[in-house]
Parts: sequence; C-alpha cells; structure tokens
Amino acid sequence: MSMRLPDLARWPLPPMEGARSADTVAVLAPKEHIFPLMAIQHQWIGDCTRRYGFADTSETLRHLIYLANAEPAANKRLIFRIKRCLHCHVGARASQHAKVDLAATVHAFQLLFLENVTQKCEIKSLEKTVRIICDYYQSRVKQAALEDVDKGAAKELQLFSTRREEDPRLAAALASLSGSDGPDSGSNDTGRNGGSMGCDLKDLADDVAACSSSETLEAIRRCQVGRGSTSYAEARGESKEETEERRKKELEVEESEEAKKERELIGKAL
Repeated sequence: MSMRLPDLARWPLPPMEGARSADTVAVLAPKEHIFPLMAIQHQWIGDCTRRYGFADTSETLRHLIYLANAEPAANKRLIFRIKRCLHCHVGARASQHAKVDLAATVHAFQLLFLENVTQKCEIKSLEKTVRIICDYYQSRVKQAALEDVDKGAAKELQLFSTRREEDPRLAAALASLSGSDGPDSGSNDTGRNGGSMGCDLKDLADDVAACSSSETLEAIRRCQVGRGSTSYAEARGESKEETEERRKKELEVEESEEAKKERELIGKAL
C-alpha cells in the first residue's frame, strides 16, 4: 500500500538529515492501528471524509494529526496540556461512554509524534491523545457553529482544506456538495446555510456525551465558587485551618504568571 501521495506531497517531512535510506523508508512506512473514538468523533471523521474529498477515514485522521503536529508550540501546549475539564468527551471516566473503533493507517512518523506527546504530556494512552486532537478541532468547529452556522461551515472548511489548495478532490467534493457541476447549474451552496456542507449541528446537539450550554454554565459557576465554599470544605472533611492552608496554596497557583499566561492562551483559542 502506498501512502506517499497525496499526503507526503503536501506536508513537511520529519527531519531526517543524515538518515540511511532504510531508516527513511521505515519512518515513512504506513502503520495500521485501532483508535477508539467517541461516537460523535467517529461520525464527524466519516462525514468530513465525504464532504472534503478524502480517500478514506484514514486520510482524514492523518490530516488532523498533521494539523496538530504543525501547530506552534504554544498551541500544542493548549491542545495537550490544558485540561478542558468541562468537556465530557475527554474527561469522562473509563467506559462511561461507549467508544467506536476506527481502524486507520497512519505514517510511522505520526505514531512517533503521538507517542512523544503521550509521554511528555503524561496522557494515559496514545489513543486518548488522538481523541484529544479530534476533540480540540471538532470543538473549534462546534463553537463557531453555535455562534453562526455559516461560521461553523467556514471553520470546518478551513481545517480540512489546509495545504490542499491544489488537491482536485477537494474542489470536486465541494462542487458536488453545492450541486454546482457547471456554471449554469443555478444551484446554491446549501451547506453554508445549514445543509450538507459544514458542521452537523443536529448531530452535535444530540450527542449524549457533550455538555449542554446550561450544563457548561453551571459547571463554570461551580468551578468559580466551589473551592472556596463551606460545602466544598465539608465534603473534603477539612478543618478551618486545613481549608485556609489549601486556599492559600490554590490562590498562589491561580495568581501565578504561568496561570495567567494559560488563561490568556485559552482566551485566544476560544
């Protein structure tokens, strides 16, 4: 099976200066792997494979891994080190939500990237690292779509058209979705107005594993006042002195320069 095109023609190859030919071949070799995804992530990858003209779901997943690997260091920190604890997909307990296996073929160097991230960021498993990547990019689309459907469609298109400007499959897929096989078709791009192209809002809204807007707001409210409340201290079985000592340490962390920078990163990403 050849994976040298179109993937490797579009993205920078990993540094291999001075590497032997055999090592180069090994790094670029295709590797099959089973990735357990949340059902909504699995469906999203399948939908985007059809929407944007990828050969199969493996290529779509590789595209997301390429995107994550190409992010600036600050963005990678946001993706992999900042725990998005208000989103149940990543923070759910084991087996709380059933997962769907995605059998995919990725490049060997992509597996190495995932393994390095998993180790350095102390993530439970390589498979969870992939779910974090899917969660991050799907959340960006979902957030834009909740503000405006057209913005959601545009954000998704931006993600999946990156480095594919010369890919004829993308143009063909978009033309097919819009129904504009020719200049005289007279068809509108219905996807931009909530149709087949862009973000599937209904599927995202019906996802049982996702927080609703009200649940998210309530979680934020609890997070903001809970740790300093009497009920929180009672739940922990703390004495007054223990609570004061804990809050002193927590406030030091919250007011640290590192915490301020992380909040700024989150604000920019959102």
